[in-house]
Amino acid sequence: MKLFARRIMIISILIILMSLLDFLDNTIIRLFKFEDEGLFELVVDFISPIFEVALMFWALLTGKNVIKRIQKEDEHYKRLVQLSPEAIIIHKKGKILFINESGANLLGSSSSSELINRNVSDFVHEDSKGLFHNLLGQIEKRPNSEFNQQIKMKRVDSAIIDLEYKSTKIDFKGQSVRELIIRDITIQKNEIEHVKRLAYQDELTGLPNRRAIMDQLTQLLKTSEKNELNFGVMFIDLDGFKQVNDSFGHDGGDILLKQVSEYFKRCVEGKGTVARVGGDEFLVILNQIGNDEHIKVAEKMMESLSSPMIIFGKKARVTPSIGIALYPQHGHEVRELIRNADVAMYQAKQRGKNNFQLFGGGT
Repeated sequence: MKLFARRIMIISILIILMSLLDFLDNTIIRLFKFEDEGLFELVVDFISPIFEVALMFWALLTGKNVIKRIQKEDEHYKRLVQLSPEAIIIHKKGKILFINESGANLLGSSSSSELINRNVSDFVHEDSKGLFHNLLGQIEKRPNSEFNQQIKMKRVDSAIIDLEYKSTKIDFKGQSVRELIIRDITIQKNEIEHVKRLAYQDELTGLPNRRAIMDQLTQLLKTSEKNELNFGVMFIDLDGFKQVNDSFGHDGGDILLKQVSEYFKRCVEGKGTVARVGGDEFLVILNQIGNDEHIKVAEKMMESLSSPMIIFGKKARVTPSIGIALYPQHGHEVRELIRNADVAMYQAKQRGKNNFQLFGGGT
């Protein structure tokens, strides 16, 4: 394009000079006092049009060659884009103008032509709609900028995938558009989520682990302080669990812990969260403790373990010793509340096990 522009500029200058020579021939004759004026005018009048026509043909030929080269480069670009393993979408304000085969496959379509003129937002998952529309707004404000983003998409076959894309401004068929170069990061996202689950979930029971319940309790404490709410913390230890492990082995103990976890979840359902924080130790957060809710939940837990469980075809029985601490009566800090619930749990054990005790005495 630069070469074409330079050539056109030179041609234009030469045409202008020839036109001026033709237009000012009489002035030139008088200025330079040519003796044979007729010969000079004849030369100018004859050569000038021929030279101008030649220049015009040169301009046309140059333009034609440039156009061919642009078309060739455009075809080459299209082939590269079509063969690219990366998904590429070209859109204007969300409307798809072009998508390569990799992009069509990524969105679950057998043909890229099926997706032309559809809107990219049609494939954006509900969880990412706000993020995508915010991006379009940013592009309106900064059209020349490059944007990188991760987004959740819904394919044609309704499968949910996670994508990472780069959005840049390009020229396409004479108009300013956006090009998306997209990468599927579903596997990586799943691996990250798996690592997070391992970090915050008890592997055996699927319950939240100590880290998760501590984070939740910290957040609940902040909310309760701000809104002057009450909540309860229960620390539970299983009486007789060592005997189960000794009799049935660790596999039998694991089976029992899974069953107990399910029982406790049902007892607390809708009222709070159950977490496993140690071998046979559980921590419970009760979001509300009005109407002696903590006592009702403790009684349900004791009742849920009142009957023996069957492990490897044999009966096994454990009972809960439950300690309860209430906010704000029994502490204003997370560790203080857990410590006091733990103290109350040991009081329950000292008083015969299979019972619950409120910190400071009482049931």
